Amino acid sequence: MKILHCLNSPRIGGLERLVVNLVIAQKKRGLNVAIMLDSRKGEYLNDLVDNGLYIIDSGVKGGFDFRFNIYKRLKKDFKNFDLIHFHSFSPVKLFAAQKFPHVYTIHGLSKGVRKENYIKYHSREALKKKLLNNVSCFIANSQYTLNCSRNHYGLGNVYKVVVLNGSKIEIKNNLVRKEECAPSFKIGMVSRFTRRKRIDRLINSFEKFLNMNGKGILYLVGDGSEADNIRQMIKAKCLEKYITMPGYITEVNSYYQEFDICVHPSDNEGFGLVGVEAYSNGKPILAFEDSGGLREVIEPFEPEDILKSEQAMAERMLFYYNNHKKIEQSALERRRYAIENFSLERMERDYFEVYNNILGL
Repeated sequence: MKILHCLNSPRIGGLERLVVNLVIAQKKRGLNVAIMLDSRKGEYLNDLVDNGLYIIDSGVKGGFDFRFNIYKRLKKDFKNFDLIHFHSFSPVKLFAAQKFPHVYTIHGLSKGVRKENYIKYHSREALKKKLLNNVSCFIANSQYTLNCSRNHYGLGNVYKVVVLNGSKIEIKNNLVRKEECAPSFKIGMVSRFTRRKRIDRLINSFEKFLNMNGKGILYLVGDGSEADNIRQMIKAKCLEKYITMPGYITEVNSYYQEFDICVHPSDNEGFGLVGVEAYSNGKPILAFEDSGGLREVIEPFEPEDILKSEQAMAERMLFYYNNHKKIEQSALERRRYAIENFSLERMERDYFEVYNNILGL
């Protein structure tokens, strides 16, 4: 089976990391797999090269690049593969793939988050609706993302499946145990700092937690366009002593191991890889009812950690603060839950089954 994955670039990002890990896992299975990139610039390029992945340069310069010579070259490249797997929207590539088996994975749907030119936005979305209704299979990374996609694009006559994201979960014989008398209760969030992540809700909840005589430190690990606004909010609430921002960290597991609990305040998440990462380290993770795909990760295992409001979030923080043994007691069960449901190996198997169904194998 010859599979070609199409990705914009190997830069650092949750989507990029997932696709690179998937491609490497498929190669290890024995599939003849390659990846097409619009740009080779990115931190994950070395992972592709080190694992001997065949890389094809698309030549595409942007979302509205419709050069005919590029279209013809793409068709020629696609001819060499049994199936094309798209991970981001590119009209010229999708047009070139029309006569070949091709699948499209949507990794999240967040309309209206960033400001865009009105004509450009609606032109792209009209094209997207036409092309996505003609794929061999439309794949969503959560039921939430699939429901949003149906509402936005229709997809009435398209073969549709949900393949939950998977993560590389390091095999450990035991988990790092916190000292019973740790000097402080540590609440952590690992995320990009964007408006959609709703970090303001976390800061408000943490302030309420402190006002209820909770004691602890909030770690906001990451960086992004909202970093300065977050710092201003922290200063305005006089919380500088209680909230720390260490910046962007490549290896986040050391932080997860130090956290007592994790919180992710975002709304409308396409999936919620942070939930898998927290559970992989044996930590509970709190989220709001409107967290989208993240709720699908947390609710089957710890439904009580899905909260309705900032006040409820603060009260749940206080519960764990007062019942620290509850964190340790379920740590191994959280890890088993992550491995059984959200491992990279499970995701790779699910995609392999989709490919077989499309190709009739």
